[in-house]
Amino acid sequence: MNWRARIVPERAGPLLLGGVLMGLAHPPFHLLVTSFVALVPFIVWLEGLPATAEGRKQARKGGFLFGLVYYTLVLYWLLVALIFYTWWAFFAFLAPILILATFMSWVAGGIHLVRMRFRWPLQVVFPVFWTAGEVLRAHLLDVSFPWMQFGDTLSAYPILVGAADLVGSRGLSFWLALANALVASGFLAYRSGGRRALRRPAAGLLLVLALPIAYSVVRWQTLDVRPVARVGVVQPNVPQHLRNTDRAASADSAFRSAATLISEWPGRERMDLVLFPETMLGAGILDSLPSYPYSGWQQARVWAEGMAEALDAEVAVGGRGADDLGDGEYEPFNSAFHLRPGEGVVNRYDKRFLVPFVERVPFMPPEWFQAIPYAGGNFGIGEWQAPIEIATEDGSAAYGTMICYESIFSPLARHYRRNGADFLVNITNDSWFGRDAWWSRSSALWQHPAHLVMRAIETRMGAARSGNTGISKVVDPLGRVSHRTELFDPASFVADVSTTDGLTVYVRFGDVVGTLAALAALLALCASFLKDRNPRGRAPRGDSGETVEPASGSA
Repeated sequence: MNWRARIVPERAGPLLLGGVLMGLAHPPFHLLVTSFVALVPFIVWLEGLPATAEGRKQARKGGFLFGLVYYTLVLYWLLVALIFYTWWAFFAFLAPILILATFMSWVAGGIHLVRMRFRWPLQVVFPVFWTAGEVLRAHLLDVSFPWMQFGDTLSAYPILVGAADLVGSRGLSFWLALANALVASGFLAYRSGGRRALRRPAAGLLLVLALPIAYSVVRWQTLDVRPVARVGVVQPNVPQHLRNTDRAASADSAFRSAATLISEWPGRERMDLVLFPETMLGAGILDSLPSYPYSGWQQARVWAEGMAEALDAEVAVGGRGADDLGDGEYEPFNSAFHLRPGEGVVNRYDKRFLVPFVERVPFMPPEWFQAIPYAGGNFGIGEWQAPIEIATEDGSAAYGTMICYESIFSPLARHYRRNGADFLVNITNDSWFGRDAWWSRSSALWQHPAHLVMRAIETRMGAARSGNTGISKVVDPLGRVSHRTELFDPASFVADVSTTDGLTVYVRFGDVVGTLAALAALLALCASFLKDRNPRGRAPRGDSGETVEPASGSA
């Protein structure tokens, strides 16, 4: 057997097509129809495999190839964004792609095994295993990566996905996987039985699509949304290469850009809170470290305090924090500082979900990676924190802070809402994801802010986003985006951020759909293996010793 036969499964065309369609479903393309049909070629291919051990082997190979194409198209930005800074970017891109493709291989193998052993309906098995795969990559301890899950592909169509306040983004993934399975079932039924065989899958598809969308439209029309705070957002647009090569010049550029942008606000509008992006205060540590000894970066502190005084508003700004551990040792943090006029810094939030290897090396000593540029991070993990309360014209409001890609983690947004938050704040530095020239802009510049739409719908809280190079924006509790800035342009705006009253089902109970899907997949696999071990339940074998069972066929 040659190398191609070992790696590439038979009839690989549908797998390649499915992977490409999945790429088109995600930002920046956001093609609506593809979300409901992108998995059909993959499903049809799986259903055409023989119900044998060789078929399961082909399923695993096919799942890996499909995942390789899919995740390469969605996450290619890992290479494009980092190649400017280090040749190690190739490995930073290749490792997660191979890991995620391996997960997809397990999903495909599990689907084939359970369908073969128990003949359970495709419309049950496929969405359960697909969603379980998403749960797996979202719960990998320090390397969890729930970036752009299937449900997030509909973030550009918030009127369709209001059910996220019931089931969350991962529940929407289950819904989309179910819809794709029904379309595939209809195709297989038509191929084997003509138009008459289409009736049941078509009716099922219509029902599956209609109920969540109808709920969403009703919520869209009836949800009581009210303004809760007046927020100013600043986008200074400091390029990453300057931040990396000349930290003093970078900080000076950020401070000057912010001063210029704020001076353009007409009549110094009343604001309750002003947002500046992640690491706006540069790489210097703002906090004092008595045992080091170090008195803190006074220039940055004076600037931030002066900004709060000049604007007569509370300020949230990104910088470096640290805890003094004694004996000249300290633990650094990627932090957000909250300042009040006349009081200075009154709160420091430390980022809890850290970028693996860049901000914190998981499972291994950080010094192993210190020779690699921009790796070997040893940032501390922040604690869960209560929302920060601010004074407003109508009384008070509270917001929860999300630094950078923390916006992809729904448990953090749920934590804030359960503890009294009225809206979310996302400060980020997306300049890593590309440069001004069109050819150097990666899809992450659109994918990253899309997650905030889902967090707003899940919690029914508004959100304000300040990005160093964009996209900065405001999202309301319905998922509608306003005040969206252009990429790589200095910008600022003042806008109302809205909220709703009460807690959503998803905030109260969490990812019930994902948890149940993961448990169901695990139990199905265990039952399959137990059936294999039971002689009375074991399938017959042919002369070659290979398991022989009826073909998978259609649903």
